[in-house]
Amino acid sequence: MVRWFIYVSLGLMGLLFVAIVAVYLLVGHFNLASLASGRASAALGRQVTIDALHITPGRWITIEVDAARLANVPGGSRPMMVELRHLTAKVDALSLLHRPLIVRRLVIDGLSILAERTAGHTPNWRFGGAKPNPTTSDNRSWFPTLLNARLNDSEVVYRTSGGATFRTTLTKLSIVTPNVTQPVRLTATGAYNGTPISLAGELQSIVALRDGTIPYGMELHLRSDETKFSFKGTMTDPLDVDGAKGAVVLEAPTPKALLALAGLTNKSDVSLQLAGQLQRDGDLWSLTGATGELKDNPITAASLQLKEGSKGKPDEVATNITFSRLDLSGLLRGGSGGGASDADIPIDVPRSPDPLIDAHLAARQLVYNGIQGSDVSLSAAVTPGHIALRALALTYLGASIRADGRLEAAGKIGRVSAKVVVSGADIQQLRLVLGLASVPLSGKLDAQLVASSSGATFNAAARAADVVAAVSMKGGTIARQVIEMASTDIRLLFRKAQGTTPVSCLLGVLNMNDGVGTISPLRIRTASGTVVGEARFDLYRRTLDLMIGSQPASTGIFALDIPIRVYGTFANPTVRPAQWSPASRARFATATVPTRLPPSLQQLVNQNPCLHPRAGPRQ
Repeated sequence: MVRWFIYVSLGLMGLLFVAIVAVYLLVGHFNLASLASGRASAALGRQVTIDALHITPGRWITIEVDAARLANVPGGSRPMMVELRHLTAKVDALSLLHRPLIVRRLVIDGLSILAERTAGHTPNWRFGGAKPNPTTSDNRSWFPTLLNARLNDSEVVYRTSGGATFRTTLTKLSIVTPNVTQPVRLTATGAYNGTPISLAGELQSIVALRDGTIPYGMELHLRSDETKFSFKGTMTDPLDVDGAKGAVVLEAPTPKALLALAGLTNKSDVSLQLAGQLQRDGDLWSLTGATGELKDNPITAASLQLKEGSKGKPDEVATNITFSRLDLSGLLRGGSGGGASDADIPIDVPRSPDPLIDAHLAARQLVYNGIQGSDVSLSAAVTPGHIALRALALTYLGASIRADGRLEAAGKIGRVSAKVVVSGADIQQLRLVLGLASVPLSGKLDAQLVASSSGATFNAAARAADVVAAVSMKGGTIARQVIEMASTDIRLLFRKAQGTTPVSCLLGVLNMNDGVGTISPLRIRTASGTVVGEARFDLYRRTLDLMIGSQPASTGIFALDIPIRVYGTFANPTVRPAQWSPASRARFATATVPTRLPPSLQQLVNQNPCLHPRAGPRQ
């Protein structure tokens, strides 16, 4: 009996061994797709389908997969998050028992991955329902040993919650390392949003990657035509491209590649060089401590922050850039040549901008259409249907200029409104800029103006602007001869007045439309008398028609009070006695100010002492 039992047992064991060997040898002929699909679906918490899965046993197990698909999360933009045409892998059989897997060779063809966030801002690359526990989410000890991995004809699509799509096409990608303790070499060729790119990088070892408690180091070099971008730093979660922190360098001799990568087209040769510190924390990207050059315009300091918006909402960009010198005309012309004053800025006010922009710019020197300013600062914001110019400040011809304004979408053009305050504008420098003949008045003017206009570009809007301004001056001097000429002092028949007389106040109210305007009233008060007048001018034809005279009873006993007319071109005007009607004389005497001025200007005018006539003693 015992012997029989031994024989039977040995026979059963032999049969089991033969069965195991048979299964081991024949398993490669079975399609295990159904079994693997069910197990993968349960593990990932999403539907996984596989058309074919074959496994060939050996010391190195060969795995062949055809047509595998992973479902997207509910609310995703397409049904499948991952689609795979074919996969071949050689896996160490013993690593199936003690993990992590050791993969000697991996070849993937036709892989398509969509990474996106849902309306609830949940990333579709998180699996298993709930977000991993913070204490275990950085555990990457499961990451396999990839000694030689290749990816062909594949793509990775990243869609922001705001709806922007960034598509990376990978023609070839390879990951190669001698062993788990050696650096990993990464190379790739393909395209980003249709623009050809190549990538070369050296990463820390796979052992370092598995240690999620420390940032993972890497050095990446991206190139597209002549444009180069490099990153040298670390990521706390390299598999999620999160927690990036390191130095970046961008060299773009032309903007062609950058614009194409951003999905824009523009014929320009504006070069850009930038170096700074890049950091990403979840939805927040930031560039700090950056310096560089924007087409021969040195950037002394720059920072940029991008916050990805939730689904259906735009991204938000905040930037702060300081130039030592900014040639805005050269940038706007994009190297296309042209004169000193042909640069222009289109007024393009998006009704639904993406991203929203909050910009702060500064420049020690600014050049724009022949204007050379200094100590420039600008703060602006782009919001739906509006561009707010919160503050603009600069110094021009020694004058301090402060402005704020607003641009609004108005059909195919933009509507502009602005308030400007000018302090300390030197009269002599202004007349040189305007091409005026010698002006017998010196000193510094202050002005406040309100402007509004519409146009497709800033230059067009400026030419057609409606402008109301109040101009004043305290101090300064005027040639004594002007006072006597304005009053037609009979003493001019016997002598020529010498020297100047101090100006106690000056007031002018300007109204202009499309470059044509009036100054009325114009009043200049001195100890020798008060000059009153009105003027008409055309900035584009560069002509003027000015009538001035003395306020009755403000000048001496020798004054005949016959007005003077100055008319003609700015550069060569004619001076003649004027013939005025009684109504004109009455207007001169009262110097009536328009009552429909904007409130801020009306208050300024009312406070000017020149508005109130004051009779001077006759001499």
